[in-house]
Amino acid sequence: MKEFNEDGKAHVLYDDGDEETLDLSEENFKIINSTDEATDADGENTERSSGGNYEEYKRGGVVQNFLTRSLCERWRGELGPSRLTELAVSMQRKALLDTTMGNYGPKARRFILFCERDQRPWLPASEATVLLYIASLFEDGNIKSASLQPYLSAINNYHEDLRFPGPAKGRSVTRAVKGMATIQAELAVQEENIETQRTWLPAAHVRRVHEAALSLTPRSPEELQLLRAFTYVVVAFVTFGRPDTGTSLSRQHVHCGDSEFSVVLLKEKGRRHQLVKRRLCIPWKGVALLKELIERWEFHRDTAWNSSEKTQSDAYGLLPEDPKNFKASVANDWIGLALSELDCRPPEGGHFSAHSTRKGATTCARAVGVTMEKVCFLGGWSQFSSAVQHYIDPTALRDTDMDYYFAWLTWSQ
Repeated sequence: MKEFNEDGKAHVLYDDGDEETLDLSEENFKIINSTDEATDADGENTERSSGGNYEEYKRGGVVQNFLTRSLCERWRGELGPSRLTELAVSMQRKALLDTTMGNYGPKARRFILFCERDQRPWLPASEATVLLYIASLFEDGNIKSASLQPYLSAINNYHEDLRFPGPAKGRSVTRAVKGMATIQAELAVQEENIETQRTWLPAAHVRRVHEAALSLTPRSPEELQLLRAFTYVVVAFVTFGRPDTGTSLSRQHVHCGDSEFSVVLLKEKGRRHQLVKRRLCIPWKGVALLKELIERWEFHRDTAWNSSEKTQSDAYGLLPEDPKNFKASVANDWIGLALSELDCRPPEGGHFSAHSTRKGATTCARAVGVTMEKVCFLGGWSQFSSAVQHYIDPTALRDTDMDYYFAWLTWSQ
């Protein structure tokens, strides 16, 4: 420990050269002089673990240090205390440092963080967890199938080093890699024809939609459908929503509180298997007239249901004349209806689609100076993902309409 500050921050230098700053302000700890082992209040050794000490990693230890120490302690336990044992362990350690620093550790760390977020064991990890991890790497969008093997090898290596079977191999894993390659090839063809034409939705268009919705008092089913389309565009924009997420919202998970608008994302891509769902909150004072829009839509929607003889659906955007279940593609219809009504046209050579609200929100938020950390949180991207970059037009110029919807995200920066 090189330095310990009064605010509880400790600057730690590890034996293999790694450095780390730990926040110990809310931890119980004891500073000791020995660099070889740590003891608790009863004199029991707490430094030497049997491998897979998850709490040690969770307290902030660098993964490659943890895995290397675990392996060394395994050999100490098997070989017994002696001068030759320490020499043998030193050889293992030196050899490991060459690989863990540049490959083994960082890639193992990425898998461990995935398991932690998904609340799955990482030592030993199951083949099922590895299959989900491969799907996560594909979704992040920055790893090609041809570059996947080092990530799988890192998982197998630390398992086998600590005497567990490597879970990242076998027929199912091989098929997953092959399937990933096929899907990526298909997407590449689609992107050549479509992705380059898909345009982000400007905040100015969204504001026109917003104002039109506030002046619309629907007197027919067609006008109510238009109000729904207007509302969807604004809500999808301010929540960075994916089409399937927005069309699958339920009434019980959309809340209009005294100070904020919140949505629970039940069917968020890549997180549907997680028990705990993400909740996004937008303060009413952050986006002017958002509350008036939501209240107008909900009032007229509920009025339509009360006037019909049908049982009211739990789906947030469903109207009495709609089929019981939406397809995600209906978002394209709603956006098309809203923008065509106001003659909001895309630039030459481009077109608006259901993803245009998501691309527009990301581009506009970055243009007004919102941090990537907040953008990734709102959009549901991993902090490690480069996929978010495909949603940002770095040439977009800041304007007052962008500020209208996203400046509130910079207030605490």
